[in-house]
Amino acid sequence: MSDHYDVLVLGTGVRESVLSAALSRAGKRVLHVDPHTYYGSEWASLTLSELSQWASTHANADISFPREPCEPGAIPETYKSVDRHYSIALRPVLLPARGPMIEALIRSNVASYATFRLLGRIGVWDGEHLERVPKSKSDIFRDRRISLADKRKLMRFLQSAVEPDAPLPDSSVSVSRYLTETMGLGQQLERAVTYGVALCWDAMESSASAIDRTRRSLRGLGRYGDAAFLVGQFGGAGELAQGFCRASAVHGGVFILGHEVLSLKHACDSNNAWTLRVAGIEETFTADQVAAPREFMCENASWEDEQAMKSLSDTSSLSSSPVYEHVAVVITDAPIDWAAHMPLDDDEVAPETALVVFPPDAFGPSSNEHAVIVLGQGEGTFACPKGQYVYYLSTYGPTGTSARTCLHRAVRRLHTLLTTEAPFIAEFYCSHTLSETQEASIPAYVDTSAQLVRTAGGPAGRTSLCIGDDASQVRAQQAVPNLTETLDLSVEAAEQAFWRLVGEQHKQAAYQAAHDRSHQHDPSEYQGRGGVEPEAPKEATVVEVEFFAPRPTEDDEAV
Repeated sequence: MSDHYDVLVLGTGVRESVLSAALSRAGKRVLHVDPHTYYGSEWASLTLSELSQWASTHANADISFPREPCEPGAIPETYKSVDRHYSIALRPVLLPARGPMIEALIRSNVASYATFRLLGRIGVWDGEHLERVPKSKSDIFRDRRISLADKRKLMRFLQSAVEPDAPLPDSSVSVSRYLTETMGLGQQLERAVTYGVALCWDAMESSASAIDRTRRSLRGLGRYGDAAFLVGQFGGAGELAQGFCRASAVHGGVFILGHEVLSLKHACDSNNAWTLRVAGIEETFTADQVAAPREFMCENASWEDEQAMKSLSDTSSLSSSPVYEHVAVVITDAPIDWAAHMPLDDDEVAPETALVVFPPDAFGPSSNEHAVIVLGQGEGTFACPKGQYVYYLSTYGPTGTSARTCLHRAVRRLHTLLTTEAPFIAEFYCSHTLSETQEASIPAYVDTSAQLVRTAGGPAGRTSLCIGDDASQVRAQQAVPNLTETLDLSVEAAEQAFWRLVGEQHKQAAYQAAHDRSHQHDPSEYQGRGGVEPEAPKEATVVEVEFFAPRPTEDDEAV
């Protein structure tokens, strides 16, 4: 094992794992350290016993077993024999069929390691029952509840949403007003589109961000089937993080898990290097640069340069009222009663995965300020043992709110939608602080936790993985991303960190190479067609450094 590395990466969250794989693949010597014994950090996928232990050590988390109460940090005897059959995500996610994450998975060959299911049904609670959200043109025209006139209006909206050159609506106009006044949709369709298609947190969201998100999701339809999103197996994000760590390792990355960081110091000498010591290992490691969440650095790092230390510890960019992502996880042996709440078609089987949205007013005028999104997963996703189901509920709220207070009504309503109202097997609540900090990177350190800032019309608002795909040219975003956006945002943030570490001077050439590739075509595609075949493109530019260059390597095959 070498004792000096180009980059030291701390933490195995999604951003850090993607970054580690990209750096190793670009030829950098990477040392990746996480004091936890599992991959994923706050994105981890845990067994039931690990989840119970995690809850007992985090102030913003609690877990209960309604059928068989037990001691904190433990699980009932009944479930110990199937403990390893659980893979519960601390943060639920959905993978868009088109976008930066899916491209990173393909180029890194992690896609061959990870497995997915298509997202099944999407339903929106209207206060009395679930309204099915059509996923395709055929769904729209088969739906007898929608009048012919409304079908035409809905198709006009969907066609305008996917038009590549169509400008986004005025950002000052709410999505609700845009859908009703500009597109002419009635209240029922407006609600279905707002919460079931655009997946907005509330009806007052900017129409620009809502339609932009709708455009990106609709363009994923048909790529892998009739769903715009994929559901990761074995827990989702934690499994993806582990896959990227594996990709980093086969390209030479060195990993140390389960060892506490004893010291991390940066010296102002001729070497200008970082020095790392971890518990249980006598060897001292050095690195030229560090990539880590700001919170981790504030707790563990020290600089000889007082100005650098002062810059990192400056709290002026921190919000005095942080926003929290609230998550609830319920495990049960009862599926949603589709026959009663959203009947299946004649040739349709009960979905293995589903998305249910409770709008802000779902439980009366004093309900949540924001929608609650529910992701359901069955045994086919390997998130739970055979015959069981896992439901993830997520929303967000300001300081002073908790996961239980924001989600308990949605949990109770979900319970009434199941085939039986027997007590849950397990009920888990936790809150994650959403970063509202500005970029805290300084020389020799890159902050991996800062909020991603997108700049309209510039490369900061996109990733080189999707140049040429208009759906990636994001010009608007909602303040708090939902579970369909966080994976793509993590890859975009990882790429920003990548260029800071390898050198911004390489970025423009890499983007140009990506742009050239996006305009290439295969001459065989034009054989037998009428008209003139486009002029053969020039050979793609080969550049020194790229973020997940598309050229496969021998090591990629080992991932």
